[in-house]
Amino acid sequence: MINKVLTVLKNQLNAPDGLWDPNVPNEIEIAVVDDIAKHDDNTEGLSNKVVISLLNIEEESTLKNRSRYQPVVVENNPVRYDKESTPAYLNLYVMISANRSTYSKSLLSISKVIEVFQAKNVLEYVDLEPQNNFSFRIELHSIPFEQLSYVWGLLGGKIMPSALYKISVIKISAKDIVPVKLINDINIQSIKVD
Repeated sequence: MINKVLTVLKNQLNAPDGLWDPNVPNEIEIAVVDDIAKHDDNTEGLSNKVVISLLNIEEESTLKNRSRYQPVVVENNPVRYDKESTPAYLNLYVMISANRSTYSKSLLSISKVIEVFQAKNVLEYVDLEPQNNFSFRIELHSIPFEQLSYVWGLLGGKIMPSALYKISVIKISAKDIVPVKLINDINIQSIKVD
């Protein structure tokens, strides 16, 4: 699921209204999903690219206490309840970094990234099976300089033009469903207690 979200971001940035420049025909796929911490290791796939990296995953606490029992309704009457494992609702923190050949190209790329996601901040993953489709919201997330310095220190120390985004809410749930029968009769017997 997380890989699908990052792939949607990559495809949006590589679209004709994204980072692609018709004046530079050799640059077809500028945005890639990869670990930006590898940028100092002479990694060929990250040079002159805009790199999308997952930094953190956070559970959305406001959606944590939902019912595990989902009614199965036939003709407006609940027939039974299915017990589902509680889904995890996640927020993803994603760093989009411009590792371009020149600093001015990096600044242009980050500006374009911000422009693309300000214009289209709700994105959708479309699957071959429509029940697997989902949409998510992406918003620019600001952090103080100290935290930004700490993040880049963890990623290898070389600071480059970047933007941090919060993607919310991604639902991840297990596929095990246990049917639970409705209680139709109550059998009460009197018990004599001494």
